[in-house]
Amino acid sequence: MTEIKKFTKVVLLVLTIIFLLMGTLLTFLFDLTMNPEGWTDPFYPRFFGGVVYVCAIFMFLMYRKEVWEEIKFTFEFLIGIFISTLTIQIVLWPIFAPFGAALTQLIISTTLLMSIISLLAIISYVKQRD
Repeated sequence: MTEIKKFTKVVLLVLTIIFLLMGTLLTFLFDLTMNPEGWTDPFYPRFFGGVVYVCAIFMFLMYRKEVWEEIKFTFEFLIGIFISTLTIQIVLWPIFAPFGAALTQLIISTTLLMSIISLLAIISYVKQRD
């Protein structure tokens, strides 16, 4: 049984906080903070906000565990979500870029945030395996 390293615990705590903030922005404050161009159908961002909340809950539950084998599969699943979300964000970037500067800025900032989150998770996973 491998113990969870401190770096992995810190990454899980940081990701939990970031995902709780993103879930709140997407679910409850979407129209105020993340809707610069006045998108009229807020269902999908709010749905994704709920998914982000579920990810935050899983990360917090993983943070409370002590053995790596107990959280390994869930950690891999979350890395898959991070990478797929980042891929979708990058693919949609050229499609939504012509709709305005504010939307382009939002896409750039979320792509940068997801890149950092994905990189942190991957580094933590690799360090944990060693």
